[in-house]
Amino acid sequence: MKMDRAMISSATKEASERWLSDFPKVSALDRDPRGLPIPQNVTVDPKNGKPVFAVRDAEREIELLYSKKCSVTGTNLDSNDVWFVTTPDLAFVPFGAIQDAPICGEAKEFTLRVCPYFGLSNYTRLTDGQAQAIIPALSATIPSDHRTPTEFVAVQVTGFQVRFTRQGLRYYPSRHYRKIELWSKQIRQRVVEGREVRSAIEEGLRKGLQIPPDQWPAWSRSTLDGSLNGCWPWDQSEEKEQLIQVARSAR
Repeated sequence: MKMDRAMISSATKEASERWLSDFPKVSALDRDPRGLPIPQNVTVDPKNGKPVFAVRDAEREIELLYSKKCSVTGTNLDSNDVWFVTTPDLAFVPFGAIQDAPICGEAKEFTLRVCPYFGLSNYTRLTDGQAQAIIPALSATIPSDHRTPTEFVAVQVTGFQVRFTRQGLRYYPSRHYRKIELWSKQIRQRVVEGREVRSAIEEGLRKGLQIPPDQWPAWSRSTLDGSLNGCWPWDQSEEKEQLIQVARSAR
């Protein structure tokens, strides 16, 4: 049975109530009228002040990033606990650019267990047109793929870069991951650590080679060669204002 928006909202609220007590940083966030915690980087509708969970505020996300803060909880990030949640194709191939901002381990756990996008097969994000109709004047990052993948990957990173593209903010991690978690239907299916991480990346490289390397984006090699290890945007504060200006010009 296909779930309508009301049913999805109810299921999300139930999941949130079930897990919130286990995640104190998430629990400390402001709540929407349903009682759901509001991530720090979501857009707020200027007409009614309500959060639009499916749309990220690019300027707010940049501020959080360069303040070394988790994009969900707004708390300080530990460089040994920086995660991205994405899909296998973007996590493993050399030219995969990640859409969603870096988060802490606690936010990763809560998000993957509660957010409907990561667990409900009939869930679809807002289309570009729907989001722009809600917040036409805001600099917002709207996910470009509205379908729900069947599998997600959480990667614990050793460094990354960020750029503002025509599609919004994109993150380019070092593929030298500390840990990889495979999730499906809001359940962690497998944890990959140690030598297995390198095997997973090598498999991604083999898939990437289906496209000739001379056709890869210029930045893709740096995600493989280790040069992004220890590269953190918050250590490069001079880039912040430039990114904000680009985000504003893209409104």
